[in-house]
Amino acid sequence: MRLLVGAAAADDGRRISVHLADQDDMLLIADLSHTSCEPDEAVLSDLAAVPGTASCGTDASEDGRRVWAVLSTERPRSRTSPAA
Repeated sequence: MRLLVGAAAADDGRRISVHLADQDDMLLIADLSHTSCEPDEAVLSDLAAVPGTASCGTDASEDGRRVWAVLSTERPRSRTSPAA
């Protein structure tokens, strides 16, 4: 969430909208910056590195620049140390 909001805030807009939705049993988070900035794809590698990220992207529309990520809702498997 911090990466998405940070990317939208970097557009120097006056408003940010955050949208949450269910997409194929996963969590879709989309931030809209309400500015006419061109999509900046620099944030995508950081978003893709977040554990549980299934996909992410950025685009521009009439409403502004959108940055989104689809995240798994499965609990991360706990790591156990091998028996000694």
